[in-house]
Amino acid sequence: MDVGIVSTHIPPAKGYGGVSVTAGVLTKAWAERGHRMVLVASDESIDGRLQAEDVQLGEQVDVRLYRCYGFRRWGFGLGAIPKLFKLCLQAQVIYIHGIATWPSTLAAVFCCLLRKPFMVAVHGGLMPEHVDLIKRRKLHKWLYYKWLTFPTLRRAIAVHCTSDTEAEGVRNVLGEDARILLVPNGIDSRDIKVAHYPVSAGMRLCFLGHIQQEKGINAFIRAWLKVRRPGDYLAIAGRSVDGAYFKEFQALVEQAEGAISYFGYLERDEVMDLLATSHFLVLPSGLEEAGGMRENFGNVVAEAMAAGRPVLVARGLAWDHLEACGVGFVFDRNENSVCEVLRKAQTLERLTWEQLSWNDRQYVEQQLDPVKLGEKVWQVLTRHDAVPVVTQPITEEASL
Repeated sequence: MDVGIVSTHIPPAKGYGGVSVTAGVLTKAWAERGHRMVLVASDESIDGRLQAEDVQLGEQVDVRLYRCYGFRRWGFGLGAIPKLFKLCLQAQVIYIHGIATWPSTLAAVFCCLLRKPFMVAVHGGLMPEHVDLIKRRKLHKWLYYKWLTFPTLRRAIAVHCTSDTEAEGVRNVLGEDARILLVPNGIDSRDIKVAHYPVSAGMRLCFLGHIQQEKGINAFIRAWLKVRRPGDYLAIAGRSVDGAYFKEFQALVEQAEGAISYFGYLERDEVMDLLATSHFLVLPSGLEEAGGMRENFGNVVAEAMAAGRPVLVARGLAWDHLEACGVGFVFDRNENSVCEVLRKAQTLERLTWEQLSWNDRQYVEQQLDPVKLGEKVWQVLTRHDAVPVVTQPITEEASL
C-alpha cells in the first residue's frame, strides 16, 4: 500500500456537501492515473448507511468504511480507531480531508505518533473570518483547535489550500513559514452537458446549498427583492437547517409571492436540470455579517460553469478573478454591490450571455481538470522529502 486517504464522509453519501464531493473527485482522479490507495471513511449518509461496494472510485481504491453513530456530522464511531491506526501504520503517506472531525483528528494524531508523513486539506476550516468567529463564540472548539488541530498541522508535510484567502487563514494560525500547497479543486466535466440559453420572461437565478447563515442566502434574497423585476425568478435547492435563520428564509420566500421556489434536497440529476433552466448560479457565502466567510472554494461554482452557467459570486473565495476571465460577476459583501451586479446581469444581452457560457465551459476544461490538478497534489504528497512549492491557483492571468 502506498497512499492512505482519510475522509469523514465519501460519495455517494448524501447531505455532507463539498468536503465529501472533493474527496471523491480527487481520489477518483488519482485512481484514473493508476495510483493505488486505501480509503477510510464513515458509512454515514442521510439516505442510509453506505456499503463499501457503494463507493465507486476506481479499482485502484480499497474502500474501508466504519460504523458511524452519535455525532454523525463529525463521523464519530469507535470502529474508526483500529481502521485508521492500521492505515497509518501500513501506508507510506496519508492524505487527510478536513480538520476537527473524529477521523481527521485521529488520523493526524496517529500519523504524528507513528512519525508517518501526511498532508491535510483544511477545506475551509481555517478561513480567517471563521477562525475569528470560533475564537469569539466557541471557546471549546477554539481549545480543540489549539490543543489538537494546530499542533498536528504543524507536523504535516504540507497544508493543501484552494484559495489565497484560505492560505491566509492557515498562515494566521500556523505562522508565515507554514508549508502550503495552493491548488484549486478539480471538476470532472465529462458527464456534464452544456444546456442552451433559458428562454423566459425574466432572469432566472439558482442557489445550491444549505440554508444557513454562513451561506448568506437570506441577505442575498433581501437585496434581490429590491431590484427584482416582473418575471425574475430564484430557484433554491439544498438542505434546510432548523432554527431562526430558516424561519427568516421562509418569511422571505413568502414575501417574494411566488418568485422564489424552494425545492429542498435534490439528487444530482435534478440539480443539473435546475441549473439548465437558470441563467446564473449565485453563491453569496459570507454575505451575512454575523455568519463570516466559511466557504473556501465553492464546488457548485465549478459545476455550474461546467454546465455553461455564468456565476454571481461573493468576493473572498477562489473566484475573485471571474470577471477578468469573462465567466461571471463578483460582488462585494454588501447589499449595494449585490444590487449593482444584479442590475448588470439583468441587462445582459443573449449573445453576451452565450459568450460567457462558452467561456465557462472552456475554463473548467482547461483550468479545473481534476486529473491534472490532482497530479500536482500527488507529486508533493509522494515526494515529501522535499519542501513543497506553493502553486498558484486560478489567477486573473489565466487564459481561455
